Amino acid sequence: MACIRPKENCEFNGESTYRHVNTQLPNYARPRFIRIKSAIELTATFKYSKVQLMEEGFNPAVIKDGLYFLDDEERLYVQMTQDIYNSVKNHDFKL
Repeated sequence: MACIRPKENCEFNGESTYRHVNTQLPNYARPRFIRIKSAIELTATFKYSKVQLMEEGFNPAVIKDGLYFLDDEERLYVQMTQDIYNSVKNHDFKL
């Protein structure tokens, strides 16, 4: 999973992000999930706070931020839904 904060007045585009990730990263390094945050939290030593993100995982029922799933068949990042989440948990999608 990757957690990103877009620039001001920019919106996430699943198709162009897929193209960029597909051309720039090898298959094993492509984030299967992308989480969109309005602000990235830092620790007291100015490191990215990852513990809360790891605890929340990728359950769309828990996460209120934008959450996208890499759909290789559609060739884009799609909005994460409860159905996709259940399919991943049941191993219907190969990650």
